[in-house]
Amino acid sequence: MSLMSALYRGVSGIQTSQNALNTTAHNLANTDTTGYTRQQVSHGDMAYLKFDEGATSPKQTGLGVTIMQVRSVRDYFLDLQYRVNNGKSSYYSTHSEVITEINTLFGEFKGIKGANSTEFQSALQDLKNSFLELAKDSTDETNENAVITTAQQFLTRAQDIYNGLSAYQDNLNEQIKDQVDKINKYAQQIYDLNLAIATAEAGDIENANDLRDARNQILDELSAYGRIEYNEDAFKYVSVMFEGETLINHGYVNHMEATIEEEDVSTGFYTVKWTAYDKEVFNGKPASALAGTDKGSLRALMEARGDKRGTFADLEAYSYVDDNGVTQSGTASENFSNVDNSSIASVQALFDNLVNGIVTKVNELLNHTTDDDVTVSKEDADGSTLETGVYRSTAGVYYYDLFVPIDSAETDYHGKDITYSCSNVKINKALLEQPTKMNNGFISEKNMADTDQETADALAAIFTDKFDTLTPDTLTPLDCNDYYIGIVNAYSDMGAIYKKMAETTEIETDTVEKARQSVAGVSESEELTKMIRYQNAYNASSRYFNVVNAMLENLLTQLT
Repeated sequence: MSLMSALYRGVSGIQTSQNALNTTAHNLANTDTTGYTRQQVSHGDMAYLKFDEGATSPKQTGLGVTIMQVRSVRDYFLDLQYRVNNGKSSYYSTHSEVITEINTLFGEFKGIKGANSTEFQSALQDLKNSFLELAKDSTDETNENAVITTAQQFLTRAQDIYNGLSAYQDNLNEQIKDQVDKINKYAQQIYDLNLAIATAEAGDIENANDLRDARNQILDELSAYGRIEYNEDAFKYVSVMFEGETLINHGYVNHMEATIEEEDVSTGFYTVKWTAYDKEVFNGKPASALAGTDKGSLRALMEARGDKRGTFADLEAYSYVDDNGVTQSGTASENFSNVDNSSIASVQALFDNLVNGIVTKVNELLNHTTDDDVTVSKEDADGSTLETGVYRSTAGVYYYDLFVPIDSAETDYHGKDITYSCSNVKINKALLEQPTKMNNGFISEKNMADTDQETADALAAIFTDKFDTLTPDTLTPLDCNDYYIGIVNAYSDMGAIYKKMAETTEIETDTVEKARQSVAGVSESEELTKMIRYQNAYNASSRYFNVVNAMLENLLTQLT
């Protein structure tokens, strides 16, 4: 072995040790960088120079040491497991947050009141008590005033809850739009990183480790939004499937879009579709743990929001003629199934059913019209109309609905065939201004001088008699209070289930992440140990180089 070639061997040792030190320094500098994977230097022999053939093996001399590769230390299977668990954790956490918000709006969840909220159950109980007192003496002005006041409070609280649910539904709708935008952004970033990685690694000289870390970090984040599958091809491109459809392929990005369909214009609800073709991202089927579709916050948001505002009509049988002239019909159970998969739409329907039932029954009992009743107008001296309503000709008095349409004229207080919902009802202004007018409804048809105690008792019985079953599929009828408690308990139980699932999947995700970090994470003590090793190797190579250099210098001096 010549002294000149020995110099090159020494240089190779110095260079590889210096590059290894650089890699170690890079690891230490990125100890706290999110998504960074520690890099590891792999050393190997340079090509051997064969100068003869021995009896059993060739006679050869080495040319030094080289860096074979600098690779990121990752575990593919841990990455895959983390992203699966991350999708499930995000799905159940989103549902848990939605149910918690619903129960906060009611102010009843586990006895914890929502901010500045009065429990609806208190308003319902106050209304019940006021009608019970009215039944004792329906001509007492104090009792009549109490009914009007508590009815106003009941209705205000009911509308606060329903409007709060609707506002939160709108909030989820905007979150859906934001998440679709983020998914498209991530998809474009992965596509751009594919190009950069393929370019950097085209000659198979080095690995684009930092670019790969960035791409893996985006895949981690993307897994929280939906069910993803991915694969890296021979050209260094990662193709990604999202909810079973291609999101990123070798040559293109298949973007999604949040569009408002014609039937959703009234609500402004977004439908998530693939931009390239008219197909919804989600097929409308509920998530299934068995099928592995319970993944991603986007699906959870779509399910929680639902496709409509839930109303009492969703708990009734339906029948209508479609655009083709075909009669479509279904049972109450079939109708309710359209909103039952949505936590917000279903609770809206159940709650609205309670309010509709109370409002409708109260008005029906007050509206005991006869064949002799006529609709007339009262006029002042100059002939202008003062008020219009139902006039009981045999009694000579007007009488009033307690609840009226929210957009009705102030003088329109009776005689309308209205289907009441939380969103379209208010207290009759005539009764707010003069509660004693409610007494007109209790004049006995048998004896105009007596009160109608039967009607007063029937009004009180609304709150003590059986009201309805909680859902079309349940068999036990409940009174108003138990019906409301049933709603609260059902969603409290649902919230507890989602919370438990969220906690379980979060623990599983954290466990996998810890295992992943034990492989890919940077250990300062380990890197410092390597730094000392590479420093010693550098010093050893340097001393070797100096010795060979001194020998060569001495040889040249002796020859001259």
